[in-house]
Amino acid sequence: MFKKILEISIVLALIVVILGAYTRLGDAGLGCPDWPGCYGQLTVPDVADGTKLEGYDRPVEAAKGWKEMVHRYAASTLGLVILILFVLALRGKPQYHQSMMLPSFTALFVMLQGAFGMWTVTLLVHPGIVTIHLAGGFMTTVLLTWLLLNQGGPLITYRHVLKRHKSLLLVALAVLSLQIILGGWTSTNYAALSCGEEFPTCLGSWWPEMDFTRALYWGPLGVDYEYGVLENTARAGIQMMHRIGALVTTVLIVALIYLFRSYTHLKSNLLLIGGLLIAQVTLGILNVVLSIPMVIAVLHNAVALLLLLSLVALAHKIFKTPV
Repeated sequence: MFKKILEISIVLALIVVILGAYTRLGDAGLGCPDWPGCYGQLTVPDVADGTKLEGYDRPVEAAKGWKEMVHRYAASTLGLVILILFVLALRGKPQYHQSMMLPSFTALFVMLQGAFGMWTVTLLVHPGIVTIHLAGGFMTTVLLTWLLLNQGGPLITYRHVLKRHKSLLLVALAVLSLQIILGGWTSTNYAALSCGEEFPTCLGSWWPEMDFTRALYWGPLGVDYEYGVLENTARAGIQMMHRIGALVTTVLIVALIYLFRSYTHLKSNLLLIGGLLIAQVTLGILNVVLSIPMVIAVLHNAVALLLLLSLVALAHKIFKTPV
């Protein structure tokens, strides 16, 4: 039962990440200006769009409100399932021995993630808070995936993996994680189209005018960041950093696949990683040249998570001590 609930939780986590991306990209992060309810109710108020309810400055927009509330319902369900997993682990229900450290940390982490969900609204979609919340969603899925991989039974070592190759995998994981965070920063600062619909150039140049100091600007709390506050030179800097990060990440993962090609027991993992990498690069380019279609933008987030999980699965296979 523990493993089955784990599988359900991972599917839920994927849905929550996708819904979060859909909410963010649909400019619905403030579709409900309060938390945890929506205009003081458990559902979106049944009133005409544009109605201003007493005590709220923001008029009701039902479509945006429902995007936000469905995301909250899914996230709350995920949190409940993770707490159930913690209780089951505490009662010794996993088929294979599972230290309580990881289930305990996951349970605490999802509570913190809920707090960041609240701050996303109360701090008016501050880019830093929203980016941390996005990264937290990815991290939650990684923790659940590692728990599930621990329930996969004993491993058989087919071939020793060289230490330098293991180090490269860790570097690739770290760089991909940073690139995902940078992607969140790009999205939350509304910088995805700051270079226009051009790729690989930006604003008609290979190196346009950019303000990298402002690109990393955290900004004060309490300011409404919906639709962004940065000048386009700063947004162009964010977009170019994201593109450079994508190039570095791609080169690292391609090098990883090339160097790991002789480990026959890892072939399926490498094929999956390669396929997801190609899909992710393609989606990133299409996002720009097609002006961020919703489907492609959401898929870009989802495939980024799947690519991260594929590297995590490879790391688990390599680093977990065989029985």
